[in-house]
Amino acid sequence: MNAPVHPDRAELTQRLVTELGAAFHLRASYAPDHPQVTGSLARVLATQGAWCAHEGVAEVSLILVEGHLLVDRQAIPEDASWSRGLLRAFQRLGIRGLTLVVGLDEAELGRFLDGCHGAAGPTSSRHLLVGQAGFAATESPEVAGTGGQGPASPAASPSPEQLAGARSELRAAGAGTTTRIDRLRSLIAELARSAGPAALDALRLSASRVDDREFLHGLAVAITTLRLGRALGLQGSPLEDLALGGFLHDVGHLEESGAEKDAVRRRARHPVRGAERLAGLEGIPDLAVLVALEHHLRFDGAPSYPSTVGPGKPAAAARVVAVADTWETLLGRGETGPAESLAVLRARAGTFLDPALVELFAEIVAPREPRDGV
Repeated sequence: MNAPVHPDRAELTQRLVTELGAAFHLRASYAPDHPQVTGSLARVLATQGAWCAHEGVAEVSLILVEGHLLVDRQAIPEDASWSRGLLRAFQRLGIRGLTLVVGLDEAELGRFLDGCHGAAGPTSSRHLLVGQAGFAATESPEVAGTGGQGPASPAASPSPEQLAGARSELRAAGAGTTTRIDRLRSLIAELARSAGPAALDALRLSASRVDDREFLHGLAVAITTLRLGRALGLQGSPLEDLALGGFLHDVGHLEESGAEKDAVRRRARHPVRGAERLAGLEGIPDLAVLVALEHHLRFDGAPSYPSTVGPGKPAAAARVVAVADTWETLLGRGETGPAESLAVLRARAGTFLDPALVELFAEIVAPREPRDGV
């Protein structure tokens, strides 16, 4: 992960982290209408506005990865005393990601802080997203049914050169030897434009000649994630970002040979390692970082891995990818067919997996036959 290097950006980042940490602390100490609180809210918004204007963007995201704070995917130095207040607030409240969108005002920010110190806890709103996961990370995704899919256009099978380029970028991302994954993103965009399951399965078949288990698993999870994302009504950039998160969810497994000889520890650390790798890439949506970090967290909040992530449900995007990952892992082993694999998903619904997403997925892969007269 890279530390902020531009002097102006670094100064604005320090101000934003400092003011946001102070806002959490002051709201915990004073009433909502206290001058200390209202003044703090104004300073947060002024700094957010200056930061976004400087970067030419509409939002700024803060993510917590195994105790490391990242602002727009740039790591804050571990010894920065000015970041400790915000780190403590995030850890205490179980916040793993927070995005401030241009248009946020004092009333909306104040309601968020009030919720953090009340029974509601941290919740998303229009200009303040907890988790920045394509849809609110603290709520169940709205199950729109398979009729919510947007239009898609036919897609040609990717060329061998395109597949080889995407595979090379995936390996380089896992090894930490690249800063961009343009060819892999291009492949994901092509997948997102593909028309329906038949075209996606044709793309999967075209890629099967690539001799790379991790690449093929990532592609399979991305395709299944796309089908589930479309059923949720996603399209355009949110759908592409979700599919990219599915493709890259296991990038933490692609570590150098001999980097970690203990297989159990390597498996337990791959979500953190993957999030760290993705956080250092240019143009990666925050959603993909969170998916890599949280795709093995349990829906019911029971202990799982990485163990350093605090209690609470995984982000909504991670819950979608978890269903796709479980499905493709079961089928990929060749030990269970679709019916048996779907039974396993249903057995894990409510514990490991989001039950609403499991049932929506069941409608996609095994639609019920219409009853007579219906």
